[in-house]
Amino acid sequence: MLSNSRRNTLGVLTLLLLSTSAFAQTNELPETVISANIAPIESDKVGASVTVLKGEEMRARGLTTAGEALRFVPGVMVNRNASSGSFTQVRIRGSEANHTLVVIDGVQAQRLDFGDFDWADFLLDDIDRIEVVRGPQSGISGANASSGLIAIFTKSGKGLKRPEAEYRVEGGGQQSHRESASFRGAFGAMYGAVTVQNRETKGYNISRTGDERDGHRTKVATAKGGFDVANLNIEGFVRYVDRVVQYDPEFVIPIVDGYGYDKFRSMQSRITATHTAFDGRLVQRLGASKVDDIFNSEIGFGPFVSKANASFIDYKATLKYDTKFFLGEQHSFSVLLDQAKEHYEHNFGANADRTRKGVAAEHVVSFPWGFTFSSAVRHDFNDAFANYLTWRFTGSQKIAQTGTRFHSSVGKAATNPTFVDQFGFFPGFIGNPGLRPETSIGWDFGITQNWWGEKLVTDVTVFGADYTDLIAQIGVSPINLTGTSTRKGIESSLKFAPTQFFLLDASYTYTDAKRPNEQAEIRRPRHVAGLNVTAFSADRRGRATFGAAYNGKMQDGDTFNIPGRVTVPAYSVVHAILSYDVTQSTTVYVRAENLFDKSYEENFSYRAPGFIAYAGLRVKFGGGE
Repeated sequence: MLSNSRRNTLGVLTLLLLSTSAFAQTNELPETVISANIAPIESDKVGASVTVLKGEEMRARGLTTAGEALRFVPGVMVNRNASSGSFTQVRIRGSEANHTLVVIDGVQAQRLDFGDFDWADFLLDDIDRIEVVRGPQSGISGANASSGLIAIFTKSGKGLKRPEAEYRVEGGGQQSHRESASFRGAFGAMYGAVTVQNRETKGYNISRTGDERDGHRTKVATAKGGFDVANLNIEGFVRYVDRVVQYDPEFVIPIVDGYGYDKFRSMQSRITATHTAFDGRLVQRLGASKVDDIFNSEIGFGPFVSKANASFIDYKATLKYDTKFFLGEQHSFSVLLDQAKEHYEHNFGANADRTRKGVAAEHVVSFPWGFTFSSAVRHDFNDAFANYLTWRFTGSQKIAQTGTRFHSSVGKAATNPTFVDQFGFFPGFIGNPGLRPETSIGWDFGITQNWWGEKLVTDVTVFGADYTDLIAQIGVSPINLTGTSTRKGIESSLKFAPTQFFLLDASYTYTDAKRPNEQAEIRRPRHVAGLNVTAFSADRRGRATFGAAYNGKMQDGDTFNIPGRVTVPAYSVVHAILSYDVTQSTTVYVRAENLFDKSYEENFSYRAPGFIAYAGLRVKFGGGE
C-alpha cells in the first residue's frame, strides 16, 4: 500500500504530466472579455492570462460558492479557515490576498480594514460569470491589482426573449439547507433581474478538541436593472449581504473549543450611464458606486465593531478607429478617470479618512496578421501616502493555421497600505501612518494551443514578479521590508471534450514565493492542482461530475497567535454531483462534499469539514436569448 504522502505526490505528478504534455487546459473563453483591458476586447486578442468561469457551468458541477470554483483556476490559491462560512482568502500567483482587486458589477469590493476580500459563503446562484485576469493590472485598474483582478458579473435580464424564473431548494448533513429564487427578464427597452439566496447550517466543531458545533448563516439579495433610450443605457445594481459565522476563539493555537462569532453586513450599489455614438466607435461611461460595511466580532477580549464606507466615481471613454499604415490596423484608445473616498472606524479608537484619484490611458492596436498590442499607463494621487505611476504592456499573436496563440504581459503595479496597517487594529497592534505603497514588476508568457478541431485546448504560462516595500508585521507595528520579495512559477490548464457526452478539464500551478530573506511565504503551497470530469447520458438528461482539488504542503505561522513556523500537510478533496432532468424545467440532484471523508486542515489548527451529502431540486421556467 502506498503511504498518504506518496499517494499525494503521485497525484501531483499525474496532474503535472497531464497539464504539461498535450493535456494542458484553459477555460473556453467567450467572444468578448470585459475586464482584461479598459474596454471590452475579443478573447483572442487578450494579452493577459485570463480564465472565464460561467455561472451555469459552476452550478452544474455542484459548486455552491465562488471560493470553491476559484480552486480550479490556474495560478489561484484558496485558503479557508474551516467551514464554507468562515474567513476565506484568495491569492493569485503566490502574492498576498490584498494584491488582488475584486470588482462586483463595477463596484470595488475590497474590505477597507485589511484590503483583501473575504470569499466566505460567496453564493453562486446570482452569478452570470467570473473573469480572473492574472498578472499586474494596476496600469489600468489601479491599486490592489498587483497580482490580478477578479471581476464578477451577476445575472441580467437584458436580451432575454422570455422572462425567466428559477427556484432551488437543497438540504443535507449538519442540518444544512439552502434556498434561492430569481427572476429576470426584458420588457421592451427595460430589463431587470432579482435574486435572493439563503444558506444555513448547524455546522461542526472546527477545534481539534471538544464538541461544540460552529454553524453559519448567509443571506444575499441582488438586483440589477436598466433601460435603453436611443444611444443611452442607464443601469443600476444593488447587492446586500448579511452573514453570521460561529467559531472557536483564535487567540490560542491549537484552537480550543469555545465561543466566538463574526457578523458581517454589506451594501454595495452602483449606477452607470453609457452613451454610444458614431456606430459604436465612441463609447462613454459615467459611473458612481457606494459601499457600506459593518463588521461585529467577538475576538477573545471583548466585542470588536468596525464600520467602513467608500464612494467611487469614474468616467471612461473609448474611441475606435482604423489606419492603413500596415495593410490595415484597428485601434482602440481609452481614457479613464476615477476617484475614491474612504472612511474607516472601529471601537478601539481608529477613525480615519482617505481620498485617492487616478487617471489612466490605454491604446490597443490589432494588425491583420493576428498580432494585438496594448500599452497602458496610470497615475494615482493619494492624500495619505505617496503618489505612484503604474503601467502595463501586453501582446497576443494568433496563428490561425496552426491553432496557436502566444500571449504575454509585463507591468508595474502598486498596493496601498490598508487602514489597519496605517491606523492599527486592537490593543498591541500599533499602526504606522508612514508606510509606503507596495510596488512590483510582474510578467508572464504563455502559449495556448487548439488541437483536433478545438476538442482539446491547452495553455502553459510561466510567470514572475518582484515586490519591493512589501508590508509585514514586525513586532507590534507593520513596516516596509527592505529588499525584494520574489514570485515565480508555471501555471497550466486544459479542456478536453472529445464528444458531446464527456468533458475533462484540469489545472496545475507551481509557485515559488519568497521574502527578501529567502524564507517561504506562509499559506502558499508550491503545488496546487484541480481536475473535473463530467459525463452525460445518451439523452443528455443525466449528468455526473467528479471534481478533485489538491493543495500541497505549506508553511503557516508568524502571526499573532502562531509564533514561529509550522507545516500544514498536503491534502486532496473530492466532490461529486449526480443530476437528472425530470422534465424540461425540473432537475433533481444529489451531491457530496469531501466524498472520501478526508481529514485535513486548510490552515493550521482549523479542522475542515468531513463528508457531507445533500439532495436538491431546481425548477426553471422561461428564458432564452
